[in-house]
Amino acid sequence: MKRYEVSKNGKVENVADAFSEIYSVELLMKEKPVILENELLRNIQKYFKNVKVTSNRDNNISFAFMDHILEYKNVNAPVGIVISVIEEKPEINKLRKSLGQSFDYVNKEEFEKCNVRVLVTDIMAIGLNYAERIELFQKTLYSIVELIPCEGIHFNITEQVISREEYLKNNPLNDDYDVLIGILNVRLFNIENNENEYVMDTLGLSAVGLCDLQCHFKNLDPGEISNILYSYGYYIFENSDVLEEIDTIEGITENSKWKCRHEVALVEPERVVLDINPGEDFSCGYRN
Repeated sequence: MKRYEVSKNGKVENVADAFSEIYSVELLMKEKPVILENELLRNIQKYFKNVKVTSNRDNNISFAFMDHILEYKNVNAPVGIVISVIEEKPEINKLRKSLGQSFDYVNKEEFEKCNVRVLVTDIMAIGLNYAERIELFQKTLYSIVELIPCEGIHFNITEQVISREEYLKNNPLNDDYDVLIGILNVRLFNIENNENEYVMDTLGLSAVGLCDLQCHFKNLDPGEISNILYSYGYYIFENSDVLEEIDTIEGITENSKWKCRHEVALVEPERVVLDINPGEDFSCGYRN
């Protein structure tokens, strides 16, 4: 595992890398699904022609993407996606934590009634460019969700749950397709004993090898901060080469500039984030 080392004048030192070598989500459902191998393969092949089933046994189906061959320790192997049916309830504490940061889903209590999880996991994919990796994972996941009825998708890594209906609205064949649905989340935390003080951060960019953002602020509208974090989260995903050059961003008011620097995240998971200072009137404990 990599470690971050920053100058002695900074706060970032010996912080674990939050990169996810294996990317996984779980589909939550009340009953064990019937998964038809050939139908599922045809659905995936709408997006990736050269795919084949390499294994189907013991509640596990493996797919190999033959146009994505990577070398590991002098051995060439295709990127894979594995679907695993697990007949047990989701871990309730993790689920409730994610539901607490899932602001767009209404019927949250239905997820606690689920008795079956279907894990969708990529394997041998860490050598892909991060954008290519996420595109492959998301389009394959969409193909799976189309054919497997579920209550919703639990994105464990980004601590959010998205309903099946909402996820399927984001069709990869549409012009307005959003590859980061579920992959990027903005979280909100209210500071105890201070109703006007918050920490907001993104979760998901560090998992794919980029850098999340955070802002610790007071007396500002969390909705406006959320818009800023989402906007710059998408910008970083699309322009990773400029990440190290960002030292200011546009603030809320006209012509305002907010300073940025790399810090250790205030909220778990431990990782380095690009910390946004909203200025003297709105910041909480920032140093110059």
